[in-house]
Amino acid sequence: MTRLQLARAAVFVAFAIQGLTFASLITRLESIATKLDLSAGDVFVVLGVTTAIGAVGSVTAGHLATRVGSAATLSLMLGGASLAAVAPAFAPTMGTLLLLNGVYGFFLGGVDASMNMQGTATQDAYGRPLMNGFHAMWSAAAVLGAVYATVTIALGVPLGLDMVPIAVIGLVANAATFRLLLPPEAVDAAERRTSSTRRPRPRLPLLPLLLVAVPTFAMWFVDSAASAWGGIYVVDGLGAAAAVAPAIYAAYQLVLLAVRLPGDRLVARFGAERVIRIGGVIGVGALVLIVAAPHWSVAAVGFAILGGSLALVPPQSFVAAAHISPDNAEEAIARVNLANYAGYLAAASLIAAVAEVFGERSMFVIPLAVAVLIPLMAGRFATRPALDPVKTG
Repeated sequence: MTRLQLARAAVFVAFAIQGLTFASLITRLESIATKLDLSAGDVFVVLGVTTAIGAVGSVTAGHLATRVGSAATLSLMLGGASLAAVAPAFAPTMGTLLLLNGVYGFFLGGVDASMNMQGTATQDAYGRPLMNGFHAMWSAAAVLGAVYATVTIALGVPLGLDMVPIAVIGLVANAATFRLLLPPEAVDAAERRTSSTRRPRPRLPLLPLLLVAVPTFAMWFVDSAASAWGGIYVVDGLGAAAAVAPAIYAAYQLVLLAVRLPGDRLVARFGAERVIRIGGVIGVGALVLIVAAPHWSVAAVGFAILGGSLALVPPQSFVAAAHISPDNAEEAIARVNLANYAGYLAAASLIAAVAEVFGERSMFVIPLAVAVLIPLMAGRFATRPALDPVKTG
């Protein structure tokens, strides 16, 4: 394998570790909430603190990557996330849970930013779409994490101990592949292929980044609703059994994965703008189905469709951000990644408020309204192709 092919494989591994770890933890949220007798408001506080500190982690990764490179930043953050993900399930109190989730949130934000820096640079070095494939790997690992959670919950494996194998897998895989990631000089060369200039790093153009961040925020708002609240919705709002909660997340991620697998080919053929607009319209329809569902099985179908409709937004948002400012792609990606945490924080606060006032059955009305922004602003994802592509396998 060439150096570039090895780097691509290492990025796949990083996305897999992140997806497996995140899904394994988030699908245990309902179990942790039950153990500590948390209300919807308490869950909001936990998610809010985790999300806010995740934003700090993302910004930190952006600054760190400009100094030591995104490869070293990714390896550091990924190792921290693997270790920190074990602790929240052992939390004996709400206060301890906030602290432990905050630590995990910091590393989560750092990984989200730095793995997409590496992914975008690798795509630009190849000169063809790759980001949807990387995110497909994240989704495949997330499905495995959700299935693993379903099985361990059904078998009665003690909460917390079931996260130890996930952490070990992450640490070993990270140690085995971090030296294969693109070094700073290779990332800089990849960035120059998308720019006709070779001037010093300019200031980030904030308005274009903001316009990409708005539909990205909408996607993450809806994704937060599905990931963090979907299980609570079907269990407390629609009367499903506890073991159904991680299965709902698995269905969401499974269809998301099925769309991401051919995603690079779809983007190459039809363009990012078109596929995201069509997906956005389908997503709005899926949320209508979830809101109107008379039974949890109908909602499960809606969540599955919703996953597929949102599949291509995250990878294309990072590509769009990097190509707005190719000379400063790492910071551009880290800034747009803040829309991830803003979406999660907004969803946590609004959905918790709706649940407290109107009950769990009304949780997904606001995500339905927010999702309309995705098809309306799909034009912000239209990006120009990379210049001077590298011909490789």
